[in-house]
Amino acid sequence: MVAKRKVCYDSEPYFIPDKKGSLLQVGFRLTLYGTFPQDWDEASPDSEEYYSIEHDLERLAGAVSDSCEVRHMCGAVTADPSSLSYSQERKMRPDVTVHIPIFDQENFGSPLCDEVRNTTNEAIKMLESAGVRKTRWQD
Repeated sequence: MVAKRKVCYDSEPYFIPDKKGSLLQVGFRLTLYGTFPQDWDEASPDSEEYYSIEHDLERLAGAVSDSCEVRHMCGAVTADPSSLSYSQERKMRPDVTVHIPIFDQENFGSPLCDEVRNTTNEAIKMLESAGVRKTRWQD
């Protein structure tokens, strides 16, 4: 599935506003990107293939999230349902996107801690061991 969908990932800090109106980093957000087969002519959020890609990405995100559940730190969320994103980094291919937020759900709003950093690193290692590439797919 990873090779078929040419799945890649990226990560970024996850911020929330604090009581003073400043931004506080509480975790990270891993983003999974998957695309249509090369011979697919009509990349569209209305196509059946779109929902198949989204489902595959959600399954992958769920596997990562389930591994973090013991620590109560992860949850999988579909980003921008029924839309496609395009990026120069991925050669403007039509991407379906799923986000995995990683933060301490028991102490939401607390500053970033080592446990969240470690969980993020573990999630990235899991993705990479499954063949998911960072930033872009390389043939």
